[in-house]
Amino acid sequence: MKVLILTALYPPLGASGHDDRCRQVVEALSKSGHKLQVLTSDYRLPPMGVLGEKGVYRQLQLHDAKDLENAADEPFREKYEYELAQARVLYKRIERFQPDVVYVWNVSGVSKSLLFTLQEQGTPLVYDLHNDWCKAEVFDRDPWIQWWQGSRALGTKCYQFYLKMIGAARRHLRNLPVGQVNELDLSNGYVASESLREQLKAAGLEQAAALPVLYPALDTNHLTFKFSYEPARKFVWAGRLNAEKAPAVALRAVGVLKDRGVNVSLDFYGKGEPSDRKAMRSLINSSGLSASVRMIGIRPGELVAKYAAYDALLFTSQCNDPFPITPLEAMMSGLPTILSRDGGIKEIAEDGETALLYEAGDAEALADAMQRMMALQDGGAAMAKKCMERLQAQHSLDTVASRIEALLFASVKS
Repeated sequence: MKVLILTALYPPLGASGHDDRCRQVVEALSKSGHKLQVLTSDYRLPPMGVLGEKGVYRQLQLHDAKDLENAADEPFREKYEYELAQARVLYKRIERFQPDVVYVWNVSGVSKSLLFTLQEQGTPLVYDLHNDWCKAEVFDRDPWIQWWQGSRALGTKCYQFYLKMIGAARRHLRNLPVGQVNELDLSNGYVASESLREQLKAAGLEQAAALPVLYPALDTNHLTFKFSYEPARKFVWAGRLNAEKAPAVALRAVGVLKDRGVNVSLDFYGKGEPSDRKAMRSLINSSGLSASVRMIGIRPGELVAKYAAYDALLFTSQCNDPFPITPLEAMMSGLPTILSRDGGIKEIAEDGETALLYEAGDAEALADAMQRMMALQDGGAAMAKKCMERLQAQHSLDTVASRIEALLFASVKS
């Protein structure tokens, strides 16, 4: 079977754990004998490209934040030329590769007319839904959709009327179709968690109720396992340095413990813009905890080798994260974890059995959980090993790849 992956970002230029998960799925399907190509964006692509890369075409252009601001009222010609260029890239890849199915991953920032084009051509589509791009409020921010369906400006309305009068509107929309997210056929897709399914239902995506849950899986061959355990004193936090991931909650929890006369260390492996990193360093310094809290730089893919050096992971997200990859990596590596009751990750964790849970945003509760972890004489080994065995049985890529393969075959047959 020939599978074309359509995604906004792809390693080594990815931005999240799900981008790396996409790469792992590509490798697994390739090992099963399928032919795969990846069509992705040129985001942050160096002039020399990615050395040694085969079957990955970094030719799409992403909308940036400026494209989404007042997009409905910007000149038509610029939007049309942009959309036409994206469509030509897709047509060329389809013509040359002739895939049996297109496997859609993260299309945040990708022109949504590509999805409607594929659907209208009858191309089998499978969707891996793991973030919020398919919520109407996000989907409708697409500049091409906004121009046709979201503008209230008199000038834009007049130009739309002119295009309709001369017959150009029908031609443009036939070549570069638009629509609502509920008009996409997602029946061959799946969601990453029950939490995401409920979020999509609440956002008005009617099809979400019928979509199966297929929890993210990881290739265990990429993990570095933890074998030595001691009572917890050395904690680690990893993620984006923003309010949604709430690194400040972890920092405050360390301060709470210090006030209780309990000293621990905490290392932050934070991703983000230079301004985010500067703000976090300033917060650490002003908290008076710089002697026990560090900010450490890291490159993509390096984090999995760091887990074994720590006693426990702190995961403090408070954004209803559909299914974060960082805690899944840590848990499958055998690292004890303390998780906020947030989003999809809590669906695979049992408090006191496979992880320790606390109420998101509550630094006092996180400090309590850290003390619970520190009180475990085995350093959380029994809990971590039980968690690791369960997750490796249910969330290893070897287990899930066959289900993905079945969905791809089913989409072709249907």
